[in-house]
Amino acid sequence: MNQERGLTLIGLLLLLALAASAAMVSFKIVPAYIDYFTVKHTLENILIAGSDQTDSDLRETLDARLNVNFIQDISARDLVIERDKGVLTLTVPINRKEHLVGGVSVCVDLEAMASTRIKE
Repeated sequence: MNQERGLTLIGLLLLLALAASAAMVSFKIVPAYIDYFTVKHTLENILIAGSDQTDSDLRETLDARLNVNFIQDISARDLVIERDKGVLTLTVPINRKEHLVGGVSVCVDLEAMASTRIKE
């Protein structure tokens, strides 16, 4: 006796529901990762431009570059500047909470960081 094999209608609907859920979560968290990579690249470019800047100069430069890249959720106030043992480290925390459906949210916590040796 031959048994039929294949995907049933219920199986197809479950597969589509799973794909739709994955797509919905992806659409919510991908912008946070895009902002993360943009901020990380910005911090690296600031350090390439010069590590001899004062803290206020670093903050002004970051603010200007974030405005150019259309990033509104992060500002120069979020920038953490550390100078330790001849190394300058710039860190910006990126925290996002995106509402999915009902009482369900997804939280993304990232930290963009760049460091370089201080020129003396």
